[in-house]
Amino acid sequence: MTAAKPSKPKPQGRRHRPSAAERAAARRRRRLRIIAWGTAAVLVVGGAVGFAIVRSQANTRAVRALGVQTFANQGQQHLQPGQDYTAYNSKPPTSGPHAPTPAPCGVSGEAIPNTVQVHDLEHGVVMVQYRPGLDQSQVQALETLGRSYTSHVIVAPCPGLPSPVTATAWTKLMRLDRADTSKLRRFIGQFRQHGPEAGVPCPIG
Repeated sequence: MTAAKPSKPKPQGRRHRPSAAERAAARRRRRLRIIAWGTAAVLVVGGAVGFAIVRSQANTRAVRALGVQTFANQGQQHLQPGQDYTAYNSKPPTSGPHAPTPAPCGVSGEAIPNTVQVHDLEHGVVMVQYRPGLDQSQVQALETLGRSYTSHVIVAPCPGLPSPVTATAWTKLMRLDRADTSKLRRFIGQFRQHGPEAGVPCPIG
């Protein structure tokens, strides 16, 4: 018997070298992908910026429609227990040095000291206050309003108010000549949870 001849290795095929036209086409495809990704990124960023601008304009219109005043931020300094502060730039106050402990949210039958109010505002609470002697039906409407929120709203009397009813949030104040619950709800919707430490839970009364 004759020995079988060893098989010859199959010649490996040559690697295809792309032509100049193929290389140019590949470069065009890469450029198109880069342009497409860049365009998508611009659209996303532009859309986000546009949405923020529209929302800011809507907020500005809402604030103007409600007659809300904006006051300079007087800071967030904590006072010592029992220490008072009287140099607030609005009445009721909307920012500034404040007591170390905030008031519980909900409806209060007692006036809340200015320094305590400000601590609540810092946490994103909206204060709705009324001048003592306000018609009882209006007081009841305000208290019903306050109880309709589970947190971050306080309704209380406040002696010496310059108007029958006020609503305050951090640096914001709205004065009303009556218990206009529609406007108050809009104010609350606009500014509740907008303090510099918004989201801190209300203390339990």
